[in-house]
Amino acid sequence: MKKVLETIKAIFFTIWLIIGFFGVVIVYGSYVLIKANILEKRKGFKVSQEYIRTVVSWFGRVTFKFLNSKILVFGEENIPKQGPYVIVANHQSIFDIPLILGYIYPTAFIAKKELSMIPILGSFIKKLGSILIDRSNVKSGAIALKKFAKLSQSGEIITLFPEGTRSLDGQVGEFKKGTLLIPFRYNIKILPITIDGTIKMSKKGSAFIKPSNINLFIHEPVEPKLFASEGELRECLKSIISEKITSESQLALKETRA
Repeated sequence: MKKVLETIKAIFFTIWLIIGFFGVVIVYGSYVLIKANILEKRKGFKVSQEYIRTVVSWFGRVTFKFLNSKILVFGEENIPKQGPYVIVANHQSIFDIPLILGYIYPTAFIAKKELSMIPILGSFIKKLGSILIDRSNVKSGAIALKKFAKLSQSGEIITLFPEGTRSLDGQVGEFKKGTLLIPFRYNIKILPITIDGTIKMSKKGSAFIKPSNINLFIHEPVEPKLFASEGELRECLKSIISEKITSESQLALKETRA
């Protein structure tokens, strides 16, 4: 019976989210995009971009308030004052993107091109200068690396999920070979991020959305020049990011048994 009630609650919560998505994202988002285009024509790209980033950051935070989800941020003092740097995070849910946008920085993303097809949200992702990869096109990865290098060297802040896809159980999967090649080659500072809890909001393959308590751990920046290879850098970052999820899971288990 409890499971049935939880399912019904999840259905109504998801409907509530869809209504909110239409009201905030579609209606207000369309207005923001129009205003950003006007600002770009009248005052230039920089002013328009700053406006987009401000709105996107606000939207990231409002998303979790709207979903009645509590965010606890640890290590906020570790966020560099300016770019370039690369945010490297684990990937649990579709809500990882608004989490980073709202609580760290409204960055560009390296992500699959399907994200650009989401109404309005796709336009915002592109406006932020994101690099979108077509997984069906072999050349797309090489082109993305060139864009990544150019964007990073220009001083931009970029986010990537080295696992390449969302986790099925919340644990951190293997980081794909070559994902950190650009920051390693050009010695671009890396900010490791641990996301713990967004998987409870929306699991991969599930249509339901639920409120959740989320922990966001911002670790100390890592300098790639201290590592002998990209592979060594990958393993170190995976270890840093995984450690917090493991310790939090163990803590939750202890509390359950107590």
